[in-house]
Amino acid sequence: MLPIGEYPSALLAALRAGNAGHELIVATSDDSSDDALAEIFREKSIRTFRGPLEDVLRRYTLAASDVPDKSIVVRITGDNIIPDGSFIQDLIFALENSGAEYSSHVWPSGRLPYGLVAEAFRARALRKADASATSQYDREHVTSWLARNCLAAAHTPSMIRGADYSHLRCTIDDNEDYARICRLFDGLADPVGTGWYELIRKLSGMPGEPRFRVPYKIISGEVHGELALGTVQLGAEYGIANRTGKPRCSVAVEMARCAIAHGVTALDTARDYGDSEQVLGNALTGAWRSRVEVITKLDPLDALQRDASAEQVRAEVDASVTSSREALGVQRLSTVLLHNWEHHDSHRGHIWARLKELRTAETIGKLGTSVYEPSEAVAALRDPEIRHLQIPMNILDWRWRVAGVDRALSERPDVVVHGRSALLQGVLVNSPEIWPASQSYATGCAAVLQHLATEFERESVLDLCFAYVRSQPWITAVVVGCETLEQLEENLRLFCLPYLTPEQLAEVDRVVPGAPEELLNPSLWKPLHECSAR
Repeated sequence: MLPIGEYPSALLAALRAGNAGHELIVATSDDSSDDALAEIFREKSIRTFRGPLEDVLRRYTLAASDVPDKSIVVRITGDNIIPDGSFIQDLIFALENSGAEYSSHVWPSGRLPYGLVAEAFRARALRKADASATSQYDREHVTSWLARNCLAAAHTPSMIRGADYSHLRCTIDDNEDYARICRLFDGLADPVGTGWYELIRKLSGMPGEPRFRVPYKIISGEVHGELALGTVQLGAEYGIANRTGKPRCSVAVEMARCAIAHGVTALDTARDYGDSEQVLGNALTGAWRSRVEVITKLDPLDALQRDASAEQVRAEVDASVTSSREALGVQRLSTVLLHNWEHHDSHRGHIWARLKELRTAETIGKLGTSVYEPSEAVAALRDPEIRHLQIPMNILDWRWRVAGVDRALSERPDVVVHGRSALLQGVLVNSPEIWPASQSYATGCAAVLQHLATEFERESVLDLCFAYVRSQPWITAVVVGCETLEQLEENLRLFCLPYLTPEQLAEVDRVVPGAPEELLNPSLWKPLHECSAR
């Protein structure tokens, strides 16, 4: 009902969808809350069908009840204003030529903006879905059963050629989205007839919109941006190389949202990261929350005695989880990691047992652990309940390869792996004088890294260090923290540069001097360099 230009938004979506003459049906609910909407379409003589409010699959099936089985039905949603008749016709042709029962635009691999989507399917497939789908999710989302069970084909319009617009957003899920679409249609002489491609090209040039997205991987159907934002610096003064301190809350919120807008899909936090969780709770209002996964860590439980009773252990775990939920403003935590692997088996196993109970109760989504040593990673991968593993990994760290962690992970494709400490808290891109290692080693190693950066035609040692970790095929994403918006923007840009080649990776492993354990593990750094290893 919100206006875009001179039209209620759903009416504009319908008029644009029908601007090439396709038969148009608006399928809304028979609930009284939709009376005003139905009246708008009646006044415009647009055919409207009213059906069940919650069972949207049945509503669609009833709306198409008078068309033959072989007819093609195209679905778009009322918060999706951009599709027009040519966009729909292109999808219809694609379905006809593919031989599939179902075709859709897939984000982000289809390179269209988020929210610019239509789905096409045969009427017989829709009726089959209505007869077969039983879950509430499938009944509400109409096409989820079709996508899983029918011969499906993904479609990318040929008009975009090699361009990628997947970093853009053109749905209407909250007030910010609505304001964006209003700006997009502002000043258009013909909001109904302006082509979809002209609109997304305008969107790509609008001030304040991102210009790119970081690369991503798809694991078990989920999109994982290759940069995960570490947020300890947003909640506490952290890091041996930190020169600016903790940013103001407003700046931290802006940084989190900037990362998400550029394709970051995971934010890494913990109970022990100062007020990082509260900062993220402030940042993830409106539709921002649905665009990212927050991965938090259980409290380190330093005050919990080794001989604590099961009830005491449960109470401490519950207190940590409840505090995280309250700070983040959620009922369910997406992913919770053990802050220390030893808690998997310590306290007679009660810590891990309670986390599994909370997962069963759907208070927690996935479980995982943060580790410090390769032996811990190997042990963690033996537990099928572990679905997320966070390890310290950088260009000097030979331990994971030698211990065969990469090989162990090949047997656990269900595990998401985040590599943290790619810069060793910033040590690797700073003067050797601040390295917590002997000056002879630090000076020699820094020279080797600079030589490799030059030889490989990388922009800097920073670029080299990032590229080394993100080029490891077994690493899903690299957790990178920052203190300023400028650092974040630079990191996002560097992640879009090419990977190292297999030959370059082999040369790094051959020529970089093996780092001593006391450098690789910040918890062993001397007091002069002490800061939280977490």
